[in-house]
Amino acid sequence: MTSATSAFLLVYFTPEPGDGEQVRFAVSAGARPDQFDVLAGGAPVVRSTVGEGGVRDPFIARNPDTGGFVIVATDLRVQDGDEWHRTTRWGSRSILVWESVDLTTWSDARLVEVAPPQAGNAWAPKAFRPRGSDEWLLFWASALYDDGASRDAGAHQRILVAPTRDFRTVGPATVYLDPGHDVIDATFVEHRGEVLRFSANAQSADPDKIVGFHIFVERGHSLLDPAFRPVAVDVGRPELDRGEGPAVAVSHDGSEVYLLIDEFTGEGYALFSSSDPVGGGFTWEPSARLPRHSRHGSLLAITGEERERLIAAFR
Repeated sequence: MTSATSAFLLVYFTPEPGDGEQVRFAVSAGARPDQFDVLAGGAPVVRSTVGEGGVRDPFIARNPDTGGFVIVATDLRVQDGDEWHRTTRWGSRSILVWESVDLTTWSDARLVEVAPPQAGNAWAPKAFRPRGSDEWLLFWASALYDDGASRDAGAHQRILVAPTRDFRTVGPATVYLDPGHDVIDATFVEHRGEVLRFSANAQSADPDKIVGFHIFVERGHSLLDPAFRPVAVDVGRPELDRGEGPAVAVSHDGSEVYLLIDEFTGEGYALFSSSDPVGGGFTWEPSARLPRHSRHGSLLAITGEERERLIAAFR
């Protein structure tokens, strides 16, 4: 895949009422994810009519076994402000899954239970295949409660992980990352022999300390490395008010890492890029043209042929 014949697909949701909480697509105009053309006139391309009937945090991956694609997402519809209290205590413990052979024709949504009964939610799932493995690892955020607890008081979010081979049967979940405070939206990218981990890691609940309200970046040797090391704290500060929902990708020629950060208190995604992500330097690109109000989603490297196929299917 050369930069001259390649692009990126952005899969995202928007928070508007009505059909906002469904899956939307946009394709980059060129080889960098800095200018996007929204597909289907901004209407949802993939929908859920199961579970809570809403979709948040869609993540798309290419399946090396089948040559097809899979989307996993949060099963959640937020009707009003009180929904956050409910969904972190008695929300869906399942994720949504869709599959496609060509990016244009998608299966109906199915619910796959991933979180244990002690969980109050299952948020922002991601799917990654460790190098050399025939299993996928599903990562997501859950609040966990003691058996029999009233759940009147909330619990902090932590990252859980579970294996799957087919996105239908999922192995037991275990705690992957629990720093003792909220951590959500963990995602990864391989770059130059290392694994970079991006998360919204609320290192302080005190707004006066202004730490942990943007994106935390770490480096490790593998997805399950127990000793990731910090690279950058609060990427997106001071450019953005708050930041969550990192979406990351490596450029087609391997020279850059792209990071989309969702300024969820503002207009949605903003683009940052780095030629030295291990050094911690990410540069804001304010001229980037991203879909309006695009929220918590993912980037997929695609070929020029796949881009044209998407445009033809979703004019």
